[in-house]
Amino acid sequence: MNNGPSLKLVSASPPSATLTLASPLSGWAARLDEVPDPAFAQRLAGDGVVVDPTSTELRAPCDGVVVSVHASRHACTVRAETGAEILLHIGIDTVELRGEGFTAHVQPGQRVRAGDVLIGFDLDLLARKARSLQTVMLVVNAEGYTVTERVEGRSVSVGEPLFSVSGNASAPVTPEPAAESGATRQVRLLIAHGLHARPAAAFAQRARLHAGVVRVLCQGRTANGKSVSALMGLGATHGDLLTLQVEGDAAEHVAQELAEWVASGLGDPTSPVAEPVATAHGVKPMPVAVPVFQPGKELLLEGVVASPGSAVGRAVRVVDLPVDLPEQGQGVAREEQRLTEALTRVRRELEESMSGAPGSGGARVEIFRAHLALLEDPELTEAAGKEITSGRSAAWAWRTVMERQAAVLLGLEDARLAERAGDLHDLARRVVAVLTGEASSRVPSVLPPEAILIADELLPSELASLEPHRIAGICTARGGPTSHVAILAAGMGLPAVVAMGNQVLAIPEGAPLVLDGDRGEVRVFPTEETRESTRRAMVARAAHRRAHLATAHEDCRTADGVRIEVVANLGRPGEAVTARDKGAEGCGLLRTEFLFLERVRAPSEDEQLARYQEIADAMGGRHVVIRTLDVGGDKPLAYLPLPHEDNPVLGLRGVRVSLREPELLRTQLRAILRVRPAGVCRIMVPMVTTRAELRAVRAMVDAERQALGISTPVLLGAMVEVPAAAVLADQLAADADFLSIGTNDLTQYVLAVDRGNPHLAARLDGLHPGVLRLVAKTVEGARLRGRPVAVCGGVASEPRAAPLLIGLGVTELSATPAVVPDLKAFIRTLSLPRCEQVAREALKLESAEAVRALVSSTWPGL
Repeated sequence: MNNGPSLKLVSASPPSATLTLASPLSGWAARLDEVPDPAFAQRLAGDGVVVDPTSTELRAPCDGVVVSVHASRHACTVRAETGAEILLHIGIDTVELRGEGFTAHVQPGQRVRAGDVLIGFDLDLLARKARSLQTVMLVVNAEGYTVTERVEGRSVSVGEPLFSVSGNASAPVTPEPAAESGATRQVRLLIAHGLHARPAAAFAQRARLHAGVVRVLCQGRTANGKSVSALMGLGATHGDLLTLQVEGDAAEHVAQELAEWVASGLGDPTSPVAEPVATAHGVKPMPVAVPVFQPGKELLLEGVVASPGSAVGRAVRVVDLPVDLPEQGQGVAREEQRLTEALTRVRRELEESMSGAPGSGGARVEIFRAHLALLEDPELTEAAGKEITSGRSAAWAWRTVMERQAAVLLGLEDARLAERAGDLHDLARRVVAVLTGEASSRVPSVLPPEAILIADELLPSELASLEPHRIAGICTARGGPTSHVAILAAGMGLPAVVAMGNQVLAIPEGAPLVLDGDRGEVRVFPTEETRESTRRAMVARAAHRRAHLATAHEDCRTADGVRIEVVANLGRPGEAVTARDKGAEGCGLLRTEFLFLERVRAPSEDEQLARYQEIADAMGGRHVVIRTLDVGGDKPLAYLPLPHEDNPVLGLRGVRVSLREPELLRTQLRAILRVRPAGVCRIMVPMVTTRAELRAVRAMVDAERQALGISTPVLLGAMVEVPAAAVLADQLAADADFLSIGTNDLTQYVLAVDRGNPHLAARLDGLHPGVLRLVAKTVEGARLRGRPVAVCGGVASEPRAAPLLIGLGVTELSATPAVVPDLKAFIRTLSLPRCEQVAREALKLESAEAVRALVSSTWPGL
């Protein structure tokens, strides 16, 4: 079958030698960073090179064996003689073509020689229908292999050397039978296009976080769960039942998490299957499949806290009825007109909702404004226009484009961006509803008293259209704590628990529930005693909150008169009004990322000024600490490409990015300096590690002040988020007007615990003595220069932390707006000597658990 051109290099290599891989086609070779798919661009699937093809045949890059050919024939994997597994994936989102335009010339298990034809494809058809033609070639079993000498940024011919792979040969891993001590779960694969490259990479990435063995079984086949190629080789399609086997420490927890990750779609859209999930004998059923709910038998379900509070009520299910849209349109001109009219109508409805919302700075206004921006996004409307031009109906085109973009967001590692997928789903539904005449909200028009809504994912427009008194609480299978639904729920005073998994969707209609939004728990069929005790606690809590709110606007002082400022963390303009009404004495941290994320280009100086001014006005003259852009790491920007980093948390983040992109920083500084009254805004620099970084920013601030003719001093502070900054606080304080401790990152770095690693989440505790000692060190260094120290991290919102932080010398706590009244009321009961004594004792302890026990025994009411 050796019918390809002769290669310039011999690819067969002895074990542990360098393997040179030839280009599988002709075209333009580029970096993976340029691929419009996060699974490839972020190297989740593996490392390699991308080629934008000009030829129409995919050829073997080396001698080897075909491991798998995807059912849609758009991808295959070849195992080289060194053991390296090479994934070749033609185009982006080509799995959606279901094989159209592709012809496979090989099958799994077949031996091939370098240059043999693997897959033929219709280049013109793919150019019309595929999202991108870019073809990636990756080493997917990265353990032990390194990609070197890659060709990028120029044209290549088929057979030309593309990159080299060095490393020790390793035999393919053949999973052994499951150990009796392991954990097993079964879960139905609901991804419409099966286990293709992107979801396989997402699963493997999670599985690799576990030190033990992970296996996936399907239709009698077994795959190493940490291998992308092995997972693709399973040939798992929509509706298949997967069995997950996990061995090692915390196997039960890991198996459950992976099962829920599969059930959620691994970042891809899901669609239900008609038949119920079956469970094999001897295999523990997965709670996210079909829990058994019975009257009189209480079941506890757990999720993620989205909005605090408690509720007692009955389940009202929000059912998602699929709408069958015609794919073919009634002519390009007609469908374009229909889409334009539908977008105009939805835009008008959003504007009316904004004008009717209470307070121009409210959370609803912010969310509706974000939806308007999405409606006006040229990339989305142009993509829908292309679908219509190819003969699609307006409804089909709009929904397809929005769901495709939502899938991209869900595939990102940034949880905040992934949560914005709900906004895309919302706009897809609203526009399609106008085009089809269907109702845009799935929430029943008539609701019973004390209704607790149960949904896969509640949409922002659905919640915003409801009056708070009509519902008691919200439970969703998906979503996140910073989603727009969570923000709306908090603003409406509705307790909400999200990310509960498919288990919540099995709750029977009308079932009695007790929802605990403070703990992220829902009790189904609770006892009457539980319901009554919860109601009594709700009444007592409401009384305390009314009393605390009545005094929230007074200055906060301890019982012995020590002044402690309680200010608020803000993430968007709409939260400023809430913070002011809750008694916040200012803003201790404005996260400006809301202006830079979720968009295709950076905000202008005037746009930034308008939003900062809006917040300053809403705070009524109280000071506003604005943190300069903090991106990189887990917060990428689409328009600010950063180099790939194996460990981005330790790479280009915070001030490092700002100094690398000085014009972006200068624009932001000018916008902050122009806010009136002059000096009301303070500037805070994130991720500072050296005085040189702070001095560089100070020089920019002074230069821009001079250029704008501003004589009023502007306070410049540094965030203490890394151990070096805490240890060198005396030096930083020489150049900073104030210091603010970001305990979230500081805890991560001190304890060497990744904030995004679910297996280590329990260890990430800001009250660990090691973290508290660095807080003490920071205060000690700042006092030498007479600088105040604030805490703006998560522990500032936790009542148990307040006496310790005050005892260590912190004079400002920046908390979430909702907790401000209660926090101020608690601080008024404290005395500084007692706080100092307990803080000294806490520094001598060995664990966060011991610290929490100490605080609880000292202040039993917490």
